[in-house]
Order: sequence, then C-alpha cells, then structure tokens
Amino acid sequence: MACRFLHTLFLFATVLIVFSACQKKKSISGDEFIEREVLVNVLADIHLADGLSNDRKFHRRYDVDSIDILSPILEKYQVSHQMFDTTMYVYTRHPDLLDQVYSDVLIKLNVMLDEINKQEPTTSIAE
Repeated sequence: MACRFLHTLFLFATVLIVFSACQKKKSISGDEFIEREVLVNVLADIHLADGLSNDRKFHRRYDVDSIDILSPILEKYQVSHQMFDTTMYVYTRHPDLLDQVYSDVLIKLNVMLDEINKQEPTTSIAE
C-alpha cells in the first residue's frame, strides 16, 4: 500500500514538473515595452558595463558616470530611456516574469563566459 502511494506521488510529481517545464515563457507586451529578447540583451550588456565601470582603473582612465554607460547600450538596441524605465517598472511589479528574464540573462552571461574560457590558452606549470 505504501509502495503504491509512493509510486502515485512520484508519477504526480513527474507530471507536474513536465507541465511546468513546457509552459510558454510569459512576457509583457505592447508598443511601450521592450521585447523580451531585446530586454535580455540590454540587461546582459548593462551588467557587463556595470562590472567594467566598477573597476577603479576604469574611473581613472575614463571620466563617465553610470548614465553615460547606459545611453550607448540603449542606443545600440534602439530603446529610449523612457521605454526602458517603463518596461523595468512593469517587470518589477511582476517578479515571476522578471525572474524568468533574469534566468535568460544569466544563461547569456554564462555562455559568454564559456566562450571566453574556450579562447584563453591553458597554461601548465612544469614540475
């Protein structure tokens, strides 16, 4: 009897996982919002630029503030500051959707890191 219950529970959990994995990624849509795929690219670039600009050497070499770093990224993707702010405002009101977007951002950044690691020559230390 207990074995049958565990089998049923396992089957139910498996079906639940399959259905949740097959759900279509939701997003916020409308002309006033950034498309989801573009938002992922914008956020990935923003985090890369933020990482570079937080280095002390960067500020010694370049005289820019954070808004100057954001503008070229938004221009690259043809997104206005207002559209970016509106999109982020709405996504922060729907944390589950923002979490999905950031999962894609993390995947994108990890893929980029893997590509960089593949390009770097490996060094070995002779003993």
